[in-house]
Amino acid sequence: MTANYELQSPGQKLHLLRLSVGWSEQECAYRLTLEANELITTDTWLNWEQSGLRDPQSQEIRRLAGPICKLFTADENWLLSNTSQVSQSATILPMKR
Repeated sequence: MTANYELQSPGQKLHLLRLSVGWSEQECAYRLTLEANELITTDTWLNWEQSGLRDPQSQEIRRLAGPICKLFTADENWLLSNTSQVSQSATILPMKR
């Protein structure tokens, strides 16, 4: 992955959106295929999630930003913005017994 670890790429944001709704990569590819009326394969989706700010896959995400944002009910400006910072720390949550 060639992601810039200071700023979130559109691909990283796609990954976070997918995780927040709990869909698999296959489910996202299928739903976007229906929404965009364009064949989106699971491999394409995975490549998008793994792409960095300057990778060519970011252009594909930009091209399909409307249908992607409609699918996740997300703000298109947020998805395409290069100003979101990546959190370098993680919070460990205790497991419930």
